Amino acid sequence: MMQPVYINNVASIHPESNDCNQPYLIASEPDYKTIITDATLRRRMSRIVKMGVACGLECIAQTAPEDIHAIITSTGLGCLADTEKFMNAIIDNKERMLNPTAFIQSTFNTIGAQIALIRQVHAYNVTYVHRGLSFESALLDGILKIGEGNSNVLVGAIDEITPVAYTIQKRLGLLKGTQAGEGAQFFLLSSEKNGKTLGEVKGLETFVRPDSIEEIKDKILDFIERNNLTNHDIDWFISGKNGNRQQDAIYAYLENSLFSEAEHSTFKDQCGEYHTASSYALWKVIKTFGEETNSARYALIYNHYQTINHSLILIRRI
Repeated sequence: MMQPVYINNVASIHPESNDCNQPYLIASEPDYKTIITDATLRRRMSRIVKMGVACGLECIAQTAPEDIHAIITSTGLGCLADTEKFMNAIIDNKERMLNPTAFIQSTFNTIGAQIALIRQVHAYNVTYVHRGLSFESALLDGILKIGEGNSNVLVGAIDEITPVAYTIQKRLGLLKGTQAGEGAQFFLLSSEKNGKTLGEVKGLETFVRPDSIEEIKDKILDFIERNNLTNHDIDWFISGKNGNRQQDAIYAYLENSLFSEAEHSTFKDQCGEYHTASSYALWKVIKTFGEETNSARYALIYNHYQTINHSLILIRRI
């Protein structure tokens, strides 16, 4: 039996409008000066680091450092701009007299480490880089930490898009009919609910490379049954449709065969496609529950990345 895992706070930096001058969705960023007050520190941060750190700090703004027992972050591709900057420096300087700053700041755990340093959180700190299951891996770790007796765990996901990364993904055929995106989402998981509790994570499952749509259907039914529910109990089905006809056919089949009675929603039309886009879906569900604009009691998020990495997240309204 899974220990109850409540979501007591959320924060998000995501695209809020579609800029027609850009081929991909760009996150609408806040005024970082009000969140990351150290100007020197802020100047040294790349865009994705500022985005992730600000989002994480906002999520735990009302929580004392000693009450945060873990910081768990995730990313699919990490700090792309810093990586590109360092690689260009290698070429331009013929591998000599390199400034290590861009390399140091391009490491995947930079964001989690910076949040801990700024808030002086001396606790478990880890970053997951598991392709299309990066966020789910972090969320699973957070659930396990709560199960071990920890009270509050910060879990987040961050990915950015750059012109170079967009071009490479386009050439690799990863964006057929799909709009790329980016964003940062953080969640404060807690073992106890309070007046600000927005929802409960009831279940999480991941799997890779299923052989058929029927196998996916069976896995979803097994997952729902293990949580003592039936497919008829799912009031809201959130799918990762991204505009690719072949990939979206999986979602359409499930909507018609398993969840014909449920409300259907998508999220990648709002945040774009990226490795940790499912974190935006979870943020969307939790925010909707908090605003009471949806009457659903149980919401199921099903997402797959390039039909390889598949995940299921079950959320219950509090």
